Amino acid sequence: MNDIKIIFENDDFIVLDKPAGILTHPTLAGEKDTLVNWLSNKCPEILRFSWPDVNRPGIVHRLDKDTSGLIILAKNPEMMKKLQAQFKNREIKKTYQALVIGHTPNEDKIDIPIVRDNQKDMMRVEPMIFSFSRGTARPATTVYKTLARYRYKSNDLSLVEVYPQTGRMHQIRVHLKHAGFPLVGDQMYSTKLSKKISDSLDINRQFLHATKLEIENQVFKSDLSKDLKSVLNELEAANE
Repeated sequence: MNDIKIIFENDDFIVLDKPAGILTHPTLAGEKDTLVNWLSNKCPEILRFSWPDVNRPGIVHRLDKDTSGLIILAKNPEMMKKLQAQFKNREIKKTYQALVIGHTPNEDKIDIPIVRDNQKDMMRVEPMIFSFSRGTARPATTVYKTLARYRYKSNDLSLVEVYPQTGRMHQIRVHLKHAGFPLVGDQMYSTKLSKKISDSLDINRQFLHATKLEIENQVFKSDLSKDLKSVLNELEAANE
């Protein structure tokens, strides 16, 4: 938890650079390595407010446990409501970088609904908005462009910049795998090839980092974390 870096702070919200391995909010009773606990310890005054969800005070949006990068926490319910509305209306823009298996197009848009697969406790794409057998899917749109391409042990890898237009759980990971480009290091949405390459590159968490947040007239940026930079350095060395 000591690795959490404050990028910006005012009276209403905080922008953090979250390391991989930290949950945004507790998913099980007793979990302490979460941003909820971090915020409660740093700003105990937030506990006097009445939050919509007592288990998620200050949580505007989320990052997966093993996704690193920028995230916003609200210091009061009014600001949380305002920021969530801005996310919903796409007034706040998020940018990620991801390393994927395959030769991606220069740019593309993935527009397909996502639904929770309760049997596997994971998300999946669903061509129809509603399925009697799988439940209700929610519209999801992901746009990306290619930043760099690499060859690694006779395989194509691509570094992409991703601009999610919606905020569904695991959206980037699910959409890119559906398009044929699973994330390097992803333990949940992997393929036989992606597992093999991830093991060879010695990375056991998804190569996904939230690099930029644009809020009104403010732009916040975060460099790739050290473990992800190390992977790129190895690929660049192999492609010299």
